[in-house]
Amino acid sequence: MALCDEKVTIRVAELPSSGKVKISASMILPWGNSIKYESFALFTADSSGTLDLSKQKPDSGSYDFPDSMGLIDSMRRVSGKLGDIVKNMTVSASIFIDIVAECGQDKASVRLKRLIKLPEVKNQAIADEFVGELFYTENSDNQTIIFIGGSGSGLAINAPLAAALASHGFNVLSVSYFGEKGLPDKLSEIPLEYFEKVFAWLSKNPITRGKEIQLFGMSKGAELSLLLASRYPFITKVAAMAPHAYCFQGLAFKAVSSWTCQGESVPFIQLKTRWLITNMISSMVKNKPFGFTHTYKKGLEAAKNKEDARIKVENAKADLLLFTTKQNNMWNSYDGCVQIMDTLRKNNYKQKYDLIVYEDAGEPYYVPYIIPVSESTAKMAPRLVLSMGGTLQGNSYARVDSWKKTIDFFKN
Repeated sequence: MALCDEKVTIRVAELPSSGKVKISASMILPWGNSIKYESFALFTADSSGTLDLSKQKPDSGSYDFPDSMGLIDSMRRVSGKLGDIVKNMTVSASIFIDIVAECGQDKASVRLKRLIKLPEVKNQAIADEFVGELFYTENSDNQTIIFIGGSGSGLAINAPLAAALASHGFNVLSVSYFGEKGLPDKLSEIPLEYFEKVFAWLSKNPITRGKEIQLFGMSKGAELSLLLASRYPFITKVAAMAPHAYCFQGLAFKAVSSWTCQGESVPFIQLKTRWLITNMISSMVKNKPFGFTHTYKKGLEAAKNKEDARIKVENAKADLLLFTTKQNNMWNSYDGCVQIMDTLRKNNYKQKYDLIVYEDAGEPYYVPYIIPVSESTAKMAPRLVLSMGGTLQGNSYARVDSWKKTIDFFKN
């Protein structure tokens, strides 16, 4: 039994010298028995009859690189629908992964029990001043992290990440800002003042009172986290996965900002729907994966208000840790992060800041080993597949490494 984000070592011994071995893995998510994942890999044992998946590349199978968790990351959904994954998600039930090794007529199996959160981590739903969920440990002096998800987020899908992060010794407040009851339906024209209610609640709550304000954002949530830090100097730390240097148009097919402040639109980079449709058609004709990066690049090329729409990160008073990738198919976060770092250097930014870049990854960020990396692609229509970018190996590494570095950043 271990936390869901912990790596396990898979070894097989007492095999014939150079024996052929098939190792299979299967997983059913605890909140949906209809959703099943499977993977497999074929190996050749070494001369002593042993096999270590952390050191040996498969001969063939679901993945092709040495990694003891390669079977988990490369799992493919064989039953259930993608939309079912975010329904009825629970953090209290365990995930079970069955691993079977076969060599000739011999077979051995093991079941891994994986906890999404430690038993001492409790949760509290919040629905009065704002919509969120607090994961905490009673009678602790844990620091508090506000988690802000991206355009595909919600309380349900954020819960496993927040619960797993809280299991590493934090209080984690997952905050929704659209798509929940009482909130805007779309990620469009979200008032920044909404988060002032969050900050005030944290200062009064007996569990979190007196703790520093620290943010952890992903994608559009990372854009928002940097924007908040640039306007609220009491924010002391921000970890941002796939952020950008600018505020962009909201995601409601209207030429309005993602954010407002005091009733006024926060300046934004406009995105034309025709750019998106043209790119989708081109992807279908070429039978290539589709993404949104092209649209964001076009928006920046056409923009006449880039300085107004730029997030003034130099005004922040927080330590910053940014993560980006070179194959992000959702938006050109790498270009934005390079610009952010240049801005911080030119302004002699006084707080600590760092940028972590992953060469072969897209936008894979989530708690490791729950939702397989293979879910970073989705079929939207015949010949139209949305891909977040990157390779399986690159995304697997980026997900695990960014998670570890984020935990270290908030602990230190």
